[in-house]
Formats: sequence, C-alpha cells, structure tokens
Amino acid sequence: MNRFISTFAVIFAFIVLPGTIYAQSNLDSTNYRILDPNVDAGGGQESSTSFSLIGSVNELSDSRLTSGSYELKAGFPNGILANVPVINCFETDTTSGTTNCNYFPNANGAQGECGNPGCYNRAKLEIDDQNNPIDTIYLVQITDTTNSVTYYLQSDHTLGTSYDINDFLTQCFLEGIDVDDTACDDSGDANWDEDLQRYNILGLLSETDYEVSVAALSGDFTGTRFSQVATTTTQVPSITFDLDIASADSESSAPYSVDIGEITTVSVATATDLIWIDLGTNSNNGSSVFVRDIAGQLLSPSTSETIPSESEDLASDPNANGGYGLKIQSVSENSLGPLQEGPVYSTTGSDEVGALSSINTLLVFTDTTGTNLGPISGGRASLAVKARSIVTDAAASDYSDEITFIAIGNF
Repeated sequence: MNRFISTFAVIFAFIVLPGTIYAQSNLDSTNYRILDPNVDAGGGQESSTSFSLIGSVNELSDSRLTSGSYELKAGFPNGILANVPVINCFETDTTSGTTNCNYFPNANGAQGECGNPGCYNRAKLEIDDQNNPIDTIYLVQITDTTNSVTYYLQSDHTLGTSYDINDFLTQCFLEGIDVDDTACDDSGDANWDEDLQRYNILGLLSETDYEVSVAALSGDFTGTRFSQVATTTTQVPSITFDLDIASADSESSAPYSVDIGEITTVSVATATDLIWIDLGTNSNNGSSVFVRDIAGQLLSPSTSETIPSESEDLASDPNANGGYGLKIQSVSENSLGPLQEGPVYSTTGSDEVGALSSINTLLVFTDTTGTNLGPISGGRASLAVKARSIVTDAAASDYSDEITFIAIGNF
C-alpha cells in the first residue's frame, strides 16, 4: 500500500509540471532519480518502468530560437505579428555602380541626387517589406553613432528623439513609391512622390556616422522588433569650381589671360579664346558664380585712355564711346541643376554684352525655384570677351583689365 501511494505521487507531480527543461544533469529526490533528462521542442511523453513524464517547451522564452539573422516563434501572439522588414539600402554617397537602392530618379546613386561627393545632411532609405500587407506601417530608428544619440524618423522625414503613432509610415509615405500598392506605384498616383525617392531622411549632420533599423506594425499587438541595422556616413558640403581659357571646350591651367586682339572703331573685336567655367556642388539650395573687375573699364597705361564697360549692343554703340563687356555663349550640365544665366550677361544680340564693375554681378547660378534642383554635377559655361574702341590707333597691348570670378554655395 505505501509503495503504491509513493509511485502515484511521482506520476502526478510530472503530469502537472509545465515549463522548459534544458538541464542535462541528473534530477534527484528522496523518492526517485531521473538520469539525463531532456524534452524536445515538440513536447510529447517520456516514460520508463518507474515514471511517465509529459512536458512542453515554452517557445516564447527560448533565446536559442533567435539569432542575428532570423527569429523563430510559435503560438499566440506570434501568429499575428508583422514580419520584420529588411533594409535594402541606406545611402549618402553611392554611385550607379555601388547603389543598392531601386528607386533613385537619377541613374547615379545618391550622388545623382545630391551631387558630388554625396549627401551631407540627408540620406535615402529603402526597405523590403517581407510580404507585409500594403497598409503595414513602419517606424524608423536612426542612431548617430558619432555622437551616441538615437532618433526616430518623424512624419515630416526629419529627426526627433521621441515618436508617436503618427511617425509610423506606410512604405508609400516612407519612400514615395510602393510597387505593391496600385495607389503609389507610378507618377500618375496621388501618393507617389519623386522627392522622397531622391532622399527621405532629412536633418542629418555632415561628416557623421549613422545606423538605421526599422520595425513594422500591422494592427494592434503585431509590432515587431527592430530589423538588423544598416550604416552610412554623411559627406561634407562641397563646391568644385574651375576656370579654363580655350577656343573650344577643353581644360587649361593658370595663369589665365585672354587676348582680345586688335580693337578698332569700325567693328567689334571678339577674343578668339573663351572663358570656360566649371561648377559642381552638393548644396541643397544651389550655388552662384559672381564676376567683378577693378575699375569697370579697359585702361591703356601708356596713354591713360579708357574703354568703358557698358551693357549695350557694341555693334551699334549707342553712346558712341566704344565699350567692353562679357557675353554668355553657352551653359550646360551633366545632371541636376540646371545651370542658369545671370540676367546681365544673358544677352540676345551677337555683339550685345553685359558690363563689368567693381560690384559683384551674378554670372551663372543654380537654385530651387519650381522644378530646379540646387545641386549640380558637371556645370559648364562659356563667356566671350568683346570690345570696341573710339580711338583709331588703339592696340590690344595698350589696354588691360583684371577680372575676378567668385563661387558661393547657398548652404
């Protein structure tokens, strides 16, 4: 009788005991000893001639089911959780050969949107939704690892140190495009946004390292952990500016001088060589090139005679005093911009020029008016130098002027 009661107590204790057994050592008590116990992930029954053991594994607390590249869960509430998204790209300085992004409007990665050498205060993020529904919303966490500050992407795509439900965005409102959403898959859709396809994280610091990760939410109690991180480094604000003197579009080196040739009273003299300007910038608001000279005229040191610099058509010389100035012959760019002409030197007549003076005067520029983009890659402009004299014996060697060009970024 006593033996039967003891055996029953052992069986009852194992039937009602829930939980997870990981230990591989023996289990002892005053009434029994279990050698090398183990319960597999599927539960089930373990038995011997002395006892019967029914057990189960608590998947939710089993850290062995999660790694850096996967997460395995079972049971409620895991069946309703959204899928953890994957980051396709997080970029500031990529080119066409290095980008992982799929939806840059231009064909040259982040540099195609921000100019060379890349973005200094913004970035492009794209995610793989891992087959989440199109109405799934995503929270973006951004860590400034240089300064150890964690931010969250706000609904206006700037950064904040906290968030609320309004900062969870659908893929369409995060990236400006969602090929799975017929209301956001091409330019004819109201929610499609090309600006967000250029860059969708704003307000970053230049020369700073960042990490980004993304969590998904597809209804109550469905929020996921944050994804694996992606990293990038913002660039520095940059302007590239160069001058060349040549008859055709080619490179040259300093010192720079232009020979106008013989200046007469009967016709307009045009220098054979053009002044060529190179301009590139990643400034969001664009860049401007200004020009000025010393005294607003050509001066002959030997005779002290002058040819004034005036905005006029030198062919007709309405003031009958000769004249001298610059005329924009051409402007172009490889991408972004466009490069635009300053009004003084953007003249229509073949011999119509703009005046030079000691005051900085806008020559060429980029801006963000309308559909214009401030950054520019491969901006190129050519300028003709023209003059006409009222002195019959004037010679090119008798007159000179010093011209200064200044490039300014609108950062």
